[in-house]
Amino acid sequence: MKFSLLAISVLLIQVTPPQEEKQPVVYVKHLEPPLHYPAIGRQAQLQGTVIVKLTIGADGAVLAAESLAQDGQKLAHPLLRGATEKLVKKWTFGCVNCSPFVPFEKTIKFIYRLEGEGISYDDSRVAMELPDEVTITASPRECDHCPPRRESK
Repeated sequence: MKFSLLAISVLLIQVTPPQEEKQPVVYVKHLEPPLHYPAIGRQAQLQGTVIVKLTIGADGAVLAAESLAQDGQKLAHPLLRGATEKLVKKWTFGCVNCSPFVPFEKTIKFIYRLEGEGISYDDSRVAMELPDEVTITASPRECDHCPPRRESK
């Protein structure tokens, strides 16, 4: 009798499909939105993509933010990286299916883009596709010391 119970339990263990491991889902709990294109970056007409890897504590606070190079390209300008890292350190995150009491990681892409004609006021526009991507677009700053633009024919 003991042998048959053991054999049945071994068969059940082998027949039972393994539990699917659920993938962690990271989400933003609180953020301070990027309201403006970095002023000096706009003045200097800096553009680029900042990939920032976050290490997030179990409580959701950002413990570290590190800028990464994108697909073999060099890092974005330090001014854009610094503004991005400073901003995301104020955010908090949550994670479904993460181990409790263990830090987790998330990578977010920030795209800084200048479009249109130079203007004197700030027309920053922000599009957030969280938790993966943020795009900040503005017109370049009007240059007060540049020669007048020539109309192209």
